[in-house]
Amino acid sequence: MLYDLKMNKSNIILNDDFIIYYTQPLKTFAEMSFKNLNMNKKIILNFFKLNEFRKVMVILFDDITQFRNYVLSLRDTSNKLPEYATSVFDRGVIISYIDLEKIKESENFINKVKTNLHEFIHIVNKEQIYEKRILWLDEGLAVNLDGTREYLEYGENFKEFLNTRILNIKNLPNMNDLNHGNNFINNDYNGYDLSYLCVKYLIDLDNIDEFQRILRDYN
Repeated sequence: MLYDLKMNKSNIILNDDFIIYYTQPLKTFAEMSFKNLNMNKKIILNFFKLNEFRKVMVILFDDITQFRNYVLSLRDTSNKLPEYATSVFDRGVIISYIDLEKIKESENFINKVKTNLHEFIHIVNKEQIYEKRILWLDEGLAVNLDGTREYLEYGENFKEFLNTRILNIKNLPNMNDLNHGNNFINNDYNGYDLSYLCVKYLIDLDNIDEFQRILRDYN
């Protein structure tokens, strides 16, 4: 199913690296996402030891039903879309739903902007590194690189994160058994938190070159 730009009255921002389709209410968000992607692309490619990467399409929705219907139209019936999902990478395209009311506070707005970078990291990792996706490794890498957890590097934030988000988990899952859905985010734990922590440990334990070897050997 091709994205019908005329039907959806989309605006466009583009250069040689990214093209973003968006509806008019998302103009500011689209501009900030475009800036963030371009500003961080070289950093991400350097991490993966790449000199260049193809142009990536981003499609932004301000309607959750349109977002879900479009994503599901790209998938077979066995590949469900979790209720919590608002940003995905399907067929090499970043697709996001933006709830402007929910992210009107500046911190939430900035973190949502960073989710498009998160999906870009997934795309690069998929196309350049892995053959079979290891979910916790892929999600943990994206969360460590997308900038959404930068605040944990300051003061007592990381200690508080461990105390409130990790150490109170009664039944830790087997990380290799995690799949998106209730098995990934539920009342007992958040798979993004656990994946972030596991990958952070691997990165902190070894230098980047060694982590790159682990990343490739795991696949």
